[in-house]
Amino acid sequence: PMRVLLALTLALGANAFSPLAPRAFRRAVVVKSAAAAPEVKISAKDVKALRDLTDAGMMKCKEALAESGGDMEKAQEWLRAKGLSSAGKKSDRATSEGVIATYVHTGSRLGVMVEVNCETDFVAKGDKFAELARAVAMQLAASPTVEFVRADEIDDEVKERERQAEMQSEDLAGKPDNIKEKMVEGRLGKILKTKVLMDQPYIRDPSMTVDELVKGYISTIGENIQIARFARFNLGETNTVEKEPEDLNAAVAEAIAQTSSSSQP
Repeated sequence: PMRVLLALTLALGANAFSPLAPRAFRRAVVVKSAAAAPEVKISAKDVKALRDLTDAGMMKCKEALAESGGDMEKAQEWLRAKGLSSAGKKSDRATSEGVIATYVHTGSRLGVMVEVNCETDFVAKGDKFAELARAVAMQLAASPTVEFVRADEIDDEVKERERQAEMQSEDLAGKPDNIKEKMVEGRLGKILKTKVLMDQPYIRDPSMTVDELVKGYISTIGENIQIARFARFNLGETNTVEKEPEDLNAAVAEAIAQTSSSSQP
């Protein structure tokens, strides 16, 4: 059969895909052509280069290169179409305008206030900016472990406190100190990451981080956007009377995740 197929291919040449060629033969040629397509390998070097050019997230850069067959220019176009390219180029612009957005969960037992800044009053009054600010407020309501906007806000005292707490973990008991220190340092990075807003998976689309969400709006709106600060309020948290704790944040996360995709920012 292979010899017959080869002979037919040589005989028909460019006409192999002609409507006049036998249907079974056309199907066989198409299948074999598709199977022969080489798989593009994306190197870490190319991912880093694309990130340096666009300031998009590492995973998004890798995805862009994969979708573009490893072509750097096409990958940049892919990121621009997604609104993820060149957001970092605006990150050094002053942001003196903005809004303070709020989110109060159903039942009024959990609330969040967040200050989100932009460059101009015109953008601050726009619907897209308000949309982002509310999305961030909802994200904070659903992220009980978050204490900081960015990783560089975490001071040494917090790091040391978490380090010492982890050193007391039961699963590390009896291990040599040098082994414990290495294991704790490895865990510490993961623990601190849960405390940083910009590193959190976006509640409505976990394939992107909050940082990537903001960069998408920067590219769309055309101005620098910064999340400045936030405050979270749980009803009764200042009360000295002990009550059975409620997992309000989990309820918020579930409620947000169940909202229809049509209402996503």
